[in-house]
Amino acid sequence: MSETSAIQETVQKAERFAVDPHLCIACDACCQDFPEIFFMGQDAKAHTFDVHDSTLYNARTVVDVCPTSAISYTGELPPAEDLSKLEEVPGWEAEWAKWRGVEQDKLERDRRYGRDWSVEEEDDLVRIKVQFPTRVPAVRDRFRYGLTEVMPIYGHHVVQDGAAFQIYGWVKDPKIRALCHTTNSFPGQFLTTIEIKRTTFGHAARFDAHQQLEIVVFKKPGMKESWKWRSHFIGEKCTACTICERVCPTNAISGGERFFIDPDLCINCSVCGIYCPFDAIDNDRDITVTHIKPKVVPKALVHEELCTGCEFCVDVCPFEAIVMKPLVDAGDYDLPQTSRVAMVIEKNCTSCKLCEQVCIKDAIEIPRVQNFRDIGMSFMNYLADGH
Repeated sequence: MSETSAIQETVQKAERFAVDPHLCIACDACCQDFPEIFFMGQDAKAHTFDVHDSTLYNARTVVDVCPTSAISYTGELPPAEDLSKLEEVPGWEAEWAKWRGVEQDKLERDRRYGRDWSVEEEDDLVRIKVQFPTRVPAVRDRFRYGLTEVMPIYGHHVVQDGAAFQIYGWVKDPKIRALCHTTNSFPGQFLTTIEIKRTTFGHAARFDAHQQLEIVVFKKPGMKESWKWRSHFIGEKCTACTICERVCPTNAISGGERFFIDPDLCINCSVCGIYCPFDAIDNDRDITVTHIKPKVVPKALVHEELCTGCEFCVDVCPFEAIVMKPLVDAGDYDLPQTSRVAMVIEKNCTSCKLCEQVCIKDAIEIPRVQNFRDIGMSFMNYLADGH
């Protein structure tokens, strides 16, 4: 037998993964987590590569990543996570004893089954909100191995089938998956179907860092194309590096496993996105904001001939990036020799555009591509709300 034939025979005998196309919902979870094994085909279904190394990952973890059980494995499935490899937390028994007789949170239990949802009718749309679990149930091994109480971000997928919306949710973290089914109220995944009894014209969805899925269903044609969310949004590429939080001019961003933008505080200035090195932030139209290298981020530019020295820009800047200076050549602009104009301290400027929006003389601007027509109105509304 030739060497090539021997290799082919070895591959044929190896344990393999497969995807049932009838069960696959194209959620892309397997392709994202295990790109050496799966790829998304032109038929919008996941497929396995003809040759793939099934030993790269725990086979149970691979199979369990699918929310519809579409992935099969020809070999014997091991435990999802070998918790015995983890170190026990000293004194965990005492902490576990405090929780053994405590009644579980019924709302969190319902969330693990996809039962915490609401539907609100508005003039032109229907708003569906599904709250996913936020806490890991108090099972014994959570304490034994010191696992987190805060539920890691769930996997999610939305499928619209006519008037019905199928919402899939599944536990992604492998260590937390190992805790699933250790109590009769902790399934590893759920499927919720919500029916909208009306004609609809598409939908948009966002799943935020607080584990809430919001689906906006449009009642009129053309609405989806012009739809705008209230704020920017941080997606699953977030690494919690904190850069966006530090440059946000309105303190709208807070941290965690994944950062969150408060819609009530966001003014859609895009400064978070231009500094994000991971392209993790979308604007209010679900378009990823282009990252700009810090060294080339444009700074505020003052047009001295238009500046009247009102100091609005100085007052509004949250980064102390603008000061007033005497206008040395005031005579050139037919202004009093005592006039002052704004001056930008470039090292402090983050390109947030607040100064540009507050200047009624158009005397200061930031020349970057992320110019949204509604940012001025958003900022004025922000101020009107008492911020």
